[in-house]
Amino acid sequence: MILAIKDLITRIINKELEETDSFLVGIDTNQAETDLKFFIDGAEGVSIQLCTKLSRKISGILDEEYTEDTPIRYEISSPGADQPLVDIRQYPQHLGRDFQLILADEELVEGELIAVGDSDITLSVNVSKHKKEERVILLENIIKSTVKISFKRKKK
Repeated sequence: MILAIKDLITRIINKELEETDSFLVGIDTNQAETDLKFFIDGAEGVSIQLCTKLSRKISGILDEEYTEDTPIRYEISSPGADQPLVDIRQYPQHLGRDFQLILADEELVEGELIAVGDSDITLSVNVSKHKKEERVILLENIIKSTVKISFKRKKK
């Protein structure tokens, strides 16, 4: 039954997000699958209002569909700054930010995101102390992609 609830919530989220620029990027569960976390993202991030709207919609449907006492909790949120990016649609909002990538060949690549294509990203990477070069990387070659968190202001 819990799997059915997880699938139902996933369908509700995907249907509700059809007319927006937001999309489902992942689902985390505990081992018993009684705690479900649904992560959504969008071209310009995700508002708390959207998460609240989705949560209310899901609550209403679950109340109608499941009258019995089902031991399940769910949460709708954005992935958070420390979570890896998993969808090409997540990248545009991070243009100009520094990334750390782990590629399929286990290479570690760090650089500034300067372009996003349909299936690739372009980073400006340091090749020496005073020289940078552009590197195009296919999304399919990226094992893990994270935004490097920095509290320093960039010089203009």
